[in-house]
Amino acid sequence: MNLFLCLLLIPIVLLTFQIKRIGSAFSPTYYRVKFLFNDFCEKMHSPAVSDSPEVESNKPTENSDRTPPNGGARAWACVAGSFLLQFCSIGYVNACGMFQLYYSEVMFMNQSSSALAWITTLQIFVLFMFGPAVGKMIDVYGCRKILLPFSIMAIFSVCMLSLCTKYWQVMLAQGVAFGMAAAGLSLPAMATATQWFSTKKGLAVGIVSAGSSLGGVIYPCMIPRLIEEVGFANAVRWTALLQGVLLVIANVLCTSPFPPLGKVSRPTKGENAPSSGINGPKRGPWVFFILGCFFTMWGLFAPLNYLPEMASLHGYKDFAVYTLAIANAGSLFGRIVPGWISDRIGHFNTMVMVTGLSGALVLAFWLPLEFHTSQGGIIVFALLFGFASGGFVSLGPPCVVSLAEDRVDDIGFKLGGFCLSIALGALTGLPIEGAIKDREGDRFTGLMCFAGASMILGSFCMATARVFKDGAQLFKKI
Repeated sequence: MNLFLCLLLIPIVLLTFQIKRIGSAFSPTYYRVKFLFNDFCEKMHSPAVSDSPEVESNKPTENSDRTPPNGGARAWACVAGSFLLQFCSIGYVNACGMFQLYYSEVMFMNQSSSALAWITTLQIFVLFMFGPAVGKMIDVYGCRKILLPFSIMAIFSVCMLSLCTKYWQVMLAQGVAFGMAAAGLSLPAMATATQWFSTKKGLAVGIVSAGSSLGGVIYPCMIPRLIEEVGFANAVRWTALLQGVLLVIANVLCTSPFPPLGKVSRPTKGENAPSSGINGPKRGPWVFFILGCFFTMWGLFAPLNYLPEMASLHGYKDFAVYTLAIANAGSLFGRIVPGWISDRIGHFNTMVMVTGLSGALVLAFWLPLEFHTSQGGIIVFALLFGFASGGFVSLGPPCVVSLAEDRVDDIGFKLGGFCLSIALGALTGLPIEGAIKDREGDRFTGLMCFAGASMILGSFCMATARVFKDGAQLFKKI
């Protein structure tokens, strides 16, 4: 145990070497912040030409110095580091079904499925609700300076989970603390990687997002095996050690091609405040897109959370823990391929397809497996659903940028609305499905129908947003 604790302290000590670089960056002044992801779009990097000499200002200017390199060794090193950040944050969240199975069978047998679902629900809710605040910190201080504290927080929260014995303790450690840490790691991963590219953003985002899928493959295979060998507490501690080592590497690799925007003064009365971006004819596509995200999130995590439990109840107990790994293996390709396709046929077109396919797979494939269960059928469904659902995760931010139409002032507002819709969908979806399952006992029919119908409705809303945005031309790139 002493040796283990010494090993665990190594990545934490290495991370804290950068503490002094952060302390001077935070000061209590009042300012407004240019909104998040202003480097997502190609057009916003056009050079500003002026005959007058440059004058120092506290307002960031968009000029040729902020043109993305669109490649290079440092760019792809940053993509690799961002990949590791996603592995340690969202990848760990994607292992929710493995924890749900362990809690229901061993740790909290007296808790209902709905109560246990609140652990994952709260984790996802905090992740996305905290996202806009992290985005503002990225704009002001840059990605590197906020990676360190959230890296330490992630390791600390996983270590605290190893000490938990009560339901409320797990809610705080895994639900709240790691949810905040995941937000502070995953969003900088996306922001930093995309700053390096102009025409290859879809591919870069897909590769970075694949880190979360790989984490969803590794953790469900690794942690149950460690639990058998050394028990739950030590298994979680070894997981914390792995995350610590990877986060040290990620902190070294992740760099930005541009300095942070810095602090921006409040607009004066003569200046125009940022627009809300939802007035007039632009309101329709935005509202339907937000509704589509909300309804899709109602059903998206149902297979990831309940597929292992379903396999266990149908006699495949030894195989159950691997269903989540199989689904995330499919998602590994689902994060990259749809992103690559979207660069060619349009982000909205691809988003409509992947959300519709996700709902159709639940109703046409997963639902029949409840009545005619087979191991082969579970494997095929897990792979296909993982591929389809992975596209939704990686295509969300590019669709937000498309709706903002390259307006910097609109991107932050719309990204915040996107995060809010995802958070509220996650907050309500799994508990509803857990309550449906509690009423049906050991059957999953009701929650399957609810999840599938929700994602189909989400796809319909996405398609409506596409029509409102640029018309009903079927083969137009949107």
